Amino acid sequence: SAVTWTTQLESKKTAIETAAKGRDELVKQLAKLRTELEPLEYALAIADGLEKLREAQRMATNAQFWNSKLPAFTQVLKRITETAKDAHEDLVVADFEVRLDAEYRALAEKDMAAFGVKLARKGADAAVTVLPQVGGKGIDGVLSEGEQRLHALALFFAELETCPQSVLVFDDPISSFDYNYIANYCARLRDFAVKFPDRQVIVLTHNWEFFVQLQTTVNTAGLNNDLSVQVLENCAVVADYSEKIDVLKTDISAVLTAAGEPSKAKKEEIAGKMRRLIEAVVNTHVFNDQRHQFKQKTQQITAFPHFTKVVALLPAEATTLRDLYAKLSITEHDDPRTAYVNTDKAMFQTRYNQILGIETAIIGRIPP
Repeated sequence: SAVTWTTQLESKKTAIETAAKGRDELVKQLAKLRTELEPLEYALAIADGLEKLREAQRMATNAQFWNSKLPAFTQVLKRITETAKDAHEDLVVADFEVRLDAEYRALAEKDMAAFGVKLARKGADAAVTVLPQVGGKGIDGVLSEGEQRLHALALFFAELETCPQSVLVFDDPISSFDYNYIANYCARLRDFAVKFPDRQVIVLTHNWEFFVQLQTTVNTAGLNNDLSVQVLENCAVVADYSEKIDVLKTDISAVLTAAGEPSKAKKEEIAGKMRRLIEAVVNTHVFNDQRHQFKQKTQQITAFPHFTKVVALLPAEATTLRDLYAKLSITEHDDPRTAYVNTDKAMFQTRYNQILGIETAIIGRIPP
């Protein structure tokens, strides 16, 4: 009925008005709450950065204090740096100059001044760098290659006095060297080995004269037992050289008596050992131990009785040994990767037997 609809309509209007009043009240309360929260948010932000602000304040206070107490700190720092440079000059550079000059005298029998070499200081702080110069210019543009090598060795030896390294490597040290300096270098290396027996010295060279002279010089200090000669072949195989025939035979027989065909590495090994065996047989039985291929031994010049048992090779033996040595070697233009590919154990055994047969024949001709 109309009365019922009117009643419901009034009820709905009342509910809408009440809701509207409630919303307005809620908005007012939210605005009030936002106003109350704003100071708290500021306080929280300040609390998070408070420690940093305190640190900044402490730094500002310290800076203000030191600015008032040390107005001329730049000058003080300059004096400290200059004093440190002077101390470095007296304690380090001067000592190094003395040691370097001593190395020049040992290697060239002349001091640095005779070469015109001076150490120029370079550096604005205590870590002064010394540069070798001749007439104010770098040595690379003034000295010859041999003189530069001499200078490099002098620097190297001077540094070795204080370096902790236990292994030292010299790679072809006398390259472009003045011949007169080689003996001095050998003597310096000998003296270093005597002074520092706990260090290992490795010298690589392809110069035969230097090789012999170094061994002779080192042996004068009784270091023959500490000297080991290594032979590098094809830039791959390195083995301790031995002139002991029995040792070589044992090594070769071990490979030839093993089961199966030897590997490529083993073939290269026994080929090298057989070449050494040929040299050892000739040096031992033909020359009666008066000729040494690599390692120099103590030998009296007046050992004339030993030459009474020198045995000449027969022409056929010399030809056979020459052919065997060639077969057991890789020629200069051959590919090392294909070396001994077609050589089996039986062929190596045949060559080995030929060497042993020639050795037996030579021994049979040695005078009693």
